Amino acid sequence: MAKPRSPNRNKAFEIYKNHKGNITNKEIATMLNEDKKTIAAWKCRDKWKEKIKKKVGAPTGNKNAIGNNGGAPLGNVNRFTYGNYSKRIPLAVKNIMKELDKEDPLEKLWRSICLQEARIIYMQKIMHVKNKNDINKELKREKESSGINSDVWEKEYEIQFAGDREATLINTQSNALNTLEKLIKRYDDMLHANWNLATEEQKIRIEKIRADVDKARGNNENNEAKTWADRIQEIALKRCGKDG
Repeated sequence: MAKPRSPNRNKAFEIYKNHKGNITNKEIATMLNEDKKTIAAWKCRDKWKEKIKKKVGAPTGNKNAIGNNGGAPLGNVNRFTYGNYSKRIPLAVKNIMKELDKEDPLEKLWRSICLQEARIIYMQKIMHVKNKNDINKELKREKESSGINSDVWEKEYEIQFAGDREATLINTQSNALNTLEKLIKRYDDMLHANWNLATEEQKIRIEKIRADVDKARGNNENNEAKTWADRIQEIALKRCGKDG
């Protein structure tokens, strides 16, 4: 006599179908208190994959879907919920992705502007040159001198002269400032493309930061002692809060 068909066999397929195939045999087995090898056998014999691939289309002549390629909007992270992506991405990262997906793209870009300004401030602090005698001396490597009873260590230092450090700062800072200006331009373009949807705060702050940057970039005749980095630092502190 043939073994009766398990009622869980149909239930297992329904679970698989409801998850659109994005669920493991082990997970189904746990839900139904079955062995995962049994689930794998049912999946193979009943051709689950082939069944869920058959999509139901719109009635003949229906034009509602014209121009719609299907799927979530660009940028939507729902596709990461199941499948291979879900298995490889840590839970904490997935939670952050879900939160970011809800955020206004304009606010994301504004956060990038604040972050770039903060980097410029930090760069100015760690690379600041006091005067021409401001020399950095850092231990690069050390090793014990050769010899049976030697207790002498050879030390190699890396010397950074004020002029070299200042040249590095200027070059690095110039690149950082160019990146900042590009971010501001992108923000400005996005804002004006959706001007009617923008909040008053978004409109005011872009006008303010543009005025500050223009002032810092060009109108420095009355304060030659103040460097471009110092002026950008002032702007950043006003816009994003003081760095502790």
